[in-house]
Amino acid sequence: MDFYSPFGPMIAKLRLPPAIVARINAYADQVVSSDKSTEVLLPREFVAEGGEQSLAHHAAKLVRRYLARAENSQADRVDFDLFWVVSQYAGTPSPVHFHSGDVAGVLYLKVPDIDEAEEARTYVSGRQAGYINFLIGGKQRLSKSLVSFKPQVGDFYVFPGWLLHVAEPFRGAGERRSMSFNAVVGVEDA
Repeated sequence: MDFYSPFGPMIAKLRLPPAIVARINAYADQVVSSDKSTEVLLPREFVAEGGEQSLAHHAAKLVRRYLARAENSQADRVDFDLFWVVSQYAGTPSPVHFHSGDVAGVLYLKVPDIDEAEEARTYVSGRQAGYINFLIGGKQRLSKSLVSFKPQVGDFYVFPGWLLHVAEPFRGAGERRSMSFNAVVGVEDA
């Protein structure tokens, strides 16, 4: 797990095992549209299925590791509000937003083919086409307020639910598919 703290709040990035990514994609292939952008909630049974190999177990373990590093605290419980899949095609943005709960996560399940010229295209303040961008504050001299990551299949980002982020639109072939979650974390008293 890599940790980034370019401007205060900590962002964790890691790779999930391909088997978990494949399992979520197999489910999503059955429920998302193959030609238009779609959002679909993952059923709680699906999230919990598989015991120690379940999505819920892996995500809770990651949230605990994140919390231990970000706050040097131990989570006595991780309660997931929702898990959902977002399927997007060329030209579809995911506008600047935040999540509910204490901790949020985004896992990339599929990424589109974006040509180099399109990928080099930037938006306001240097945000790149197809990238996930985390933002805080405003533009201030000698202060970094935005960090961008080029999504790869299996990349899983964990961050504070209140942290603003955006998935920039892209032009190119294929689908950008991600899974997100919101979690509330109970912390043991010291």
